[in-house]
This record gives sequence, structure tokens and C-alpha cells, in this order.
Amino acid sequence: MNVFTEEDKQYIKSLGHTLESVEEQLSIFKKGVPVPNFLRTATIDDGIQIYTNAEIDAYAASWDSYLEKGKPIAHFIPASGFAGRFFRDLINFLNAPYDEPQTNFEKNFFKHLPSFAFFGELNKFCLATEKEGLQELLKDGKYKLIVEYILTEKGLNFCSLPSALFKFHTDKSHRFVVIQKYLPKKIVKYYGSFEDTRTPIQESLIESAMVSGVKGGTVNVCFTVRKEHKEVIQDYVREFKYPIEKKLGLSFFVTLPCQKTNTDTIVVTPDNLPFRDANGNIMFQQAGHGALLQNLNSLPADVVFIKNIDNEAPDSLKKLTSHYKKALGGILLANQKIISRFLRLFDKDEMPDDKLIEAINYVENTLNVKRDNILRLTRQEQVDYLKSKLNRPLRVCGMVKNEEEQGGMPCWVKNDDGTISLQIIEYYQIYDNPTLMNLFNSSTHFNPVDIVCSMVDYKGKKIDLTQYADKKSAMVYNKNIEGQAVKVMELPGLWNGGMADWNTIFVEVPIKTFNPVKTVNDLLRHEHQNTNK
Repeated sequence: MNVFTEEDKQYIKSLGHTLESVEEQLSIFKKGVPVPNFLRTATIDDGIQIYTNAEIDAYAASWDSYLEKGKPIAHFIPASGFAGRFFRDLINFLNAPYDEPQTNFEKNFFKHLPSFAFFGELNKFCLATEKEGLQELLKDGKYKLIVEYILTEKGLNFCSLPSALFKFHTDKSHRFVVIQKYLPKKIVKYYGSFEDTRTPIQESLIESAMVSGVKGGTVNVCFTVRKEHKEVIQDYVREFKYPIEKKLGLSFFVTLPCQKTNTDTIVVTPDNLPFRDANGNIMFQQAGHGALLQNLNSLPADVVFIKNIDNEAPDSLKKLTSHYKKALGGILLANQKIISRFLRLFDKDEMPDDKLIEAINYVENTLNVKRDNILRLTRQEQVDYLKSKLNRPLRVCGMVKNEEEQGGMPCWVKNDDGTISLQIIEYYQIYDNPTLMNLFNSSTHFNPVDIVCSMVDYKGKKIDLTQYADKKSAMVYNKNIEGQAVKVMELPGLWNGGMADWNTIFVEVPIKTFNPVKTVNDLLRHEHQNTNK
């Protein structure tokens, strides 16, 4: 049955969609999302590689040498969240029937309030508004008033602030104070004094420069943002990047793309028919961070580093985190070189038998793409198979030891073509399967989103990344829109289903390279307090 009218087809086209892509989404709604054929989690010596300090140093040095070639490199940082997500526990406190802190979270927050980077700005506001500083308000038991001033329009309104612009760190060493004279006054009207504080935007720019910057060069950084945040972030970056550029002797080229509207997914009724708005138009919605694959695909770069905006290292850890990012880049380059050598031999039809066996061992044991009975194939079948597996996007992913943090897990998965390979599996893909959840929860490592990707093939030609996603690994869930039950779909996650058919190398990196901020109290960890404990 054709569920689309001619008007529907024109409307779909006007939004940048193809009819085929929308019909494919409807098919997924009807058939359901298959559970990945998850075999086991990856561990050290079974999918996760570990390197000595000397090897890490050597790979980092090779990355530094690569920088001198002037190849296009970019840093891709999803940054579309609201700072409000850091404050869920404080919102609960604001709505609680009690007025003084009761939970451990609440007690820790108020006890250590002076340790937060936003303390000075908040204290200044309270002095101007209440004629009392924060310490006096705390003594008076005005806890909820303080929270109101933090979260709502009554005060600093952090709930509406982009998380990328929320103050994360205090630079207690004042090593960066020499650039303060370059800070434009315009910034103050948005965010108060920046004499000794850093936002995720600032930290990301500095770290990116440490990883891919050269004196007199340009560092390319792409923050994906919400449409409603773009202007304020754009103003902030435009004003603030100059002092960093001046200090480091380089320049930044910063782009702030939003999710592309043609990645929005169709909303359906419980019967899997298109859901329509009050005007009779088919309704679409944003499709989660998997939609960012299109933004990543558009980057004019040979190599791209990917990280999350909430994983920011203060100065005390920047040397370590940037060193390991460089090492991951060096590992990527080394494997690119090996892959290129094999594929060029195939192109020239000059692959001797010993090199063919070497290529098989490399695909099986370094790229970890395993196929039963590969040695029983004919020579031509082996060549065709190896060419198809080698000539794919390549990524190197840092993996940290699992210390009960939430995140995707490194896993062995059986693919539709019968091969077994490494993938990142997220909780939502298997949460309703107890057997797989037991495997998932036993993982020794997890994905901190510390990824470096090759964006070009062995001939230097841009790869179409969309051809290597598992479109079936979407997420479908129920929702209520305007009082009506509907089903919605998010595209496969960027680094799990979105990169399911990539060549993947997992490398253990130190836990200190992972410094996530999921709640405001995470900023009280000694890592974020700029100490080296």
C-alpha cells in the first residue's frame, strides 16, 4: 500500500529527503530493530591492544612528523547539549519538600560550592542582588535561593546555557594569565570575569592546538551545535579565540554546523503509518547524534579526531591526554601505510604468495576481521575478500578500564556476511536481552569517545562514510506528541552503528585521559580541580 500522496512526496523532497530513505525508515519501524549478534566483550589480547610507554612515545613522535606535511586535519566535537543536564539533582532539590540538603549529592554540592569555577560569578551576582555573598546566604540556610540563582532566569540561568559555555575549571596556577590583557570586554557581558576560568570550548581549543597545531599553522575545530545556540557560541568563539591564538602562535578555523535537516527521521503512529501535524504534513524529528555522521562526512580533512564536549582535561592533565591522542594518530598512520601497501600490490597484480598470507594475517589479527576457512578460498576469492575489507574507513579508538562509568563497550560482533569483527555496542542496543546485558556488564573496558579516523582511501580519495553504517541498528522508542502516542526513530549512533562497517583498532589508554562531566559534582573530582593526585 502506498502511504504517501503526491503532496507528501513533494513535501518530503522539499525537506531534502529522498522518498527511498523515508520508505527505508518505515520498513525499520515495521520490521523492528534487530539485536546485534554480540559474541563477547573485547579484552586485552582479545581485541584491545596495549603498548609500552616507549611505543606510545614513538607513535606520538611519528604524528608530530606528520604534522609538518601540512595535511588537512580536523577535530570533531559534538557540543549540542544544554548545561541544564548537569543540574538534574539540583532541580530535584528545588522541587523537594525539604529546604536543607539531605542527599549526599546535595551536601557535597553546598559544602564545596567555593570550589566550582562559577563561584566568583555567582557570588558577585548574589552580592549585587541580595547584598550578601554566598557564604552569608549559606549560613542563613538560603539553599534553594542559591539554586534558583544558579539555574533560573531569576539569576544566572545556567539551565539554558549551552554546556559548551559552562565554566568547568579554575586555572589555579594562573599559567594562562599572561593572555588576559587580550580578552575583549564584550565577553564579560555574557559570562563575567574569565581571569581564571575555562569553558569546554576554551579547553577544547587549547587541547586541539596541542594535538594538531604547528607554529604559524591553522587548527581546524568543528563543534556541532544546536541552531538556537549557534549565534551565542559563534560570538564567544570569535571573541575568545584570539588571545589563545596570540599566546600559542597559531590560528583556529572553527566551524559550528547544526544537524542537517535531511537527517531527520519520520514519526509514525503505533500502526507504523506516517504521523501528521495539524496541517496534515508528515512529521519529522531530529535523529540523535547518529545524524552527525553527515556532518563528519562533510569535513574536508584526511584525519579527524572525535571527542565529546563534556570530556575536558584541565591543564594538569593536558600533556597526558594530548600525548595519547597523538599516539592514537600515529597508530592510525602506521596502519594506513600498511593498508596502502597491500592495496597497491593488489592494484598492480603483484601480490606474491608470502605477501598474500601476510595480508590475511594483518586483516585477521591487527584489524581483527575474522572469517572462517579463509585459507580454503581460491586465490582470487582471497584477493577479492581482502581488497573489500582493507579498502574501508579506518579508526583507532582509545579504550579505558571500566570503573563503573557509563558508555559503550568494545565488543566482538558477528556480521551479516559471516565475518566477526570489533564494534562498539551501546546499552540501548541490548538492554532488553538479559544474556547480552550480562556480557555487556562484564566488560573490562569501555568507550570514552577518544577516536581518530582516516577519512580518505589509499589513493587519497574522500570516502563516503554513509556507505559503512549499519542502518538497521537504529533506536526506536515510544513518545507522546500533542497527546497522541507515536513512535520515533534515532539513527544508528555515530560511533556504534554509524561506524559498524569500519576497520577498527582498539587501544588501551590511561583512565586519566577520561574526565567526563555528567553532573555538576563531577567537577569536584581532583582531576577537574587542576590537581595531580
